[in-house]
Amino acid sequence: MKILYGVEAGYIIQDVPEFMNLIKNNTELFDFQQSIFLFEERNDAEFTKSVLVDAGLFEEFFKLCYIKSGVKGETFEDFAIETESGVCLFSELLSAFTITGGNKEDIRMAVYQFQEHLVFTKKEEKMPAVYFSELHLKDLIIGIAEAYDIQVSFLDLDK
Repeated sequence: MKILYGVEAGYIIQDVPEFMNLIKNNTELFDFQQSIFLFEERNDAEFTKSVLVDAGLFEEFFKLCYIKSGVKGETFEDFAIETESGVCLFSELLSAFTITGGNKEDIRMAVYQFQEHLVFTKKEEKMPAVYFSELHLKDLIIGIAEAYDIQVSFLDLDK
């Protein structure tokens, strides 16, 4: 997973080409979606934030997990931004975990029950799946894992 920084501007930003050009010409812009500038480098995001604050167009600053592909859950739209090349998940609102142990059938049944609580699932060949759920559901995820006698490990999304 790659960390991105998002800076949300007021909705009128697209009507002010001078600011759009200033930001594009002075930063390494990763993408722009839904009035949110996306950057790989924090300093580019900080520069953009300062420009937008000075103009009275700053709305919010986000830390995001960028993932190229996976499976969307029912609440995906509330916790992510979709780009042409992947998805950006709002890391401050989510917890992420992998399944680290348990027998195959118990894991299958636990995953089936997890499905209704997942925002997104990252799946890659030869890598364990990473499951994203709403942050406040962490205890529920732990309870499901215990009920099915499987082990889960939560990831630190700040790294």
